[in-house]
Amino acid sequence: MGLKDCEYFAPSNLTEALEFKARMGADAVWLAGGTDLLPRARHKLANPKAVISLKKLVQELSGVEEEGDGVKIGALTSLAEAGAHQAVANRLPGLSQALKSIGAPTLQQRVGTVGGNLCADTRCLYYNQSAFWRSGVAPCFKLGGETCQPGGEKAERCRSTCQSDGAVMLAALAARVSLAGSGGERELGLDEFYTGRGEEPLAMDPAELLVSVKIPAPKGQGSAYYKLAARKAVDYPLISAAAAVCLDPDGVVRGASLALGGVYAAPLMLKEASQSMVGQKCGPSEVEAVAKKAGSHAQPFFLENHSAPAGWRQEMAPVVAMRALTQALAAAKGKI
Repeated sequence: MGLKDCEYFAPSNLTEALEFKARMGADAVWLAGGTDLLPRARHKLANPKAVISLKKLVQELSGVEEEGDGVKIGALTSLAEAGAHQAVANRLPGLSQALKSIGAPTLQQRVGTVGGNLCADTRCLYYNQSAFWRSGVAPCFKLGGETCQPGGEKAERCRSTCQSDGAVMLAALAARVSLAGSGGERELGLDEFYTGRGEEPLAMDPAELLVSVKIPAPKGQGSAYYKLAARKAVDYPLISAAAAVCLDPDGVVRGASLALGGVYAAPLMLKEASQSMVGQKCGPSEVEAVAKKAGSHAQPFFLENHSAPAGWRQEMAPVVAMRALTQALAAAKGKI
């Protein structure tokens, strides 16, 4: 177990937790369910000096609330609770689909949290190997080196990818996260929270904690999430798509967004493609055209850094995009 030699703290409230973290900085890590941290620690990809358990903060930092035209979810809310909540299922169906697709049902109920999924580290076929395997290759950017295995010796940046189901859907929904630190709270959009740099994917200060996420849910909006994975209830997505579509009462698209997961170090927003839907009534042919455009724009980001070949994932990009957009459009039509 990679964390056996760490100091362990279990603060009683948020204030105490932030004080601990401010003292320890990057030497300490937050521990909620541990579904991301513990496997990385076993592979010696995380070597903290201290662990700050959030188990006593569950009541303080969990729950789902409707707030006007949106929904607020506490960071320590379990995936199962958030995905099944009536407000999420009715107003944000795509988010419900995404959360229910993460891991196995036992993980969703017992250890997986909304905040933990949003803060999951980027992944790569080369980086996420055992310490023994990695000892035979040059250290990559994420390990302090100057290479990227799938990018080759001349790569200028880390090419690991965001494979968080929740992050991709919440990015498409224009969600915002609240971060708490010793100096108070600040709010960031998902486009700001994810840096796009695989070696340092989150725009968080070492002393900060993600405490909640706020998601707008305007009238006439439908959303959907679709992913391809080797196994239905266990694996990270090989590629995924999240879509949100807002319709006017006459069925004209007034807003649309589309994001791909498992492609880039952040949810890959395909704004030009999705914006081409705005101002028109979209049927199957229009949706297919948007999906093809999205797949074309995403092509340069695909590398051989997954267990599935890059060529196959390129071919699947317009497929998952079309399915997510079709479902989101149908959900929006049901609300006008």
